[in-house]
Amino acid sequence: MKKTILITGTAGNLGTAVCNHLIKLDYQVIGTIEPGHQHPESKVDFHECDLTDEKATETLFSNLKSKYSKIDAVICLVGGFGMSNIQNASSSDMMKMLNLNYMTAFHTAHFATSWMNSTGGGKLIFVGAKPAMEGGAAAVLPYAVSKSAVIKLSEIINEDDDLKDIHAAVIVPSIIDTPPNREAMPDAKFSDWVTPETIATNIGFLLSEHAKVLREPVLKLYNNA
Repeated sequence: MKKTILITGTAGNLGTAVCNHLIKLDYQVIGTIEPGHQHPESKVDFHECDLTDEKATETLFSNLKSKYSKIDAVICLVGGFGMSNIQNASSSDMMKMLNLNYMTAFHTAHFATSWMNSTGGGKLIFVGAKPAMEGGAAAVLPYAVSKSAVIKLSEIINEDDDLKDIHAAVIVPSIIDTPPNREAMPDAKFSDWVTPETIATNIGFLLSEHAKVLREPVLKLYNNA
C-alpha cells in the first residue's frame, strides 16, 4: 500500500520539486495551495487551504480524514521571507512572518499529530533557516525569529511523551537556487546555493526506511552559501 504524504505549500519552486520527487518514489501525495490558486496538472491531490487560519486547517484535515485512512508524514513548506532589523521592523512585519512561518506549521502539526496518534504514528518535517541557527539574523529579524520558533516546535514535539511513534525533523537550507532568488541576487555565485531538487532528495531520505534510526534530525543543507 502506498504511503500517504501531505505537503503544505506546493505552489512554489521547492514545493513543486518535493511533490515531483515523492511521486517518483511512489508516494500518494496530497498538496495544499492557497485559496484561489490554480491547481497544476499533476498526480498530486490538491486542496485549497489558508493554513494561517485554524478553522480552515481543521476543515482541511476533516476532509482528508473522510478520504484517507491515515497520513504517514507531513512536510510543512508554507512560509515567507522578509528583510528588516530591530530598528525598522514593525509589529506587522513580525506578525506576518510568525503567521506565515510558525502558525502555518503549528496549525498543521496540531491536527496532524492528533490524527497520527490514533493511526500508529508518523513523521513531521519542518523547514528552518540558516540565520535562525548560525547567526546573521540581524537583517532578517522577524524571519529569523519565526523560523527559530519552528525549530523549537520540532524539538518540543520530539520530547512529548503523549505522542506515540511520532517523530519530527527539520531541514535547514541556505539560499535556495530559484529564479526569484537569482533575479534578486544576480551577482551571486549560484553554484554555492542549494537546489530545490537536492532538498527534495534529502526529504525523501528522511521519509525512507533508512532514516528510521534517526532521532531529532536537523539537516543543514547549506552547500557553500
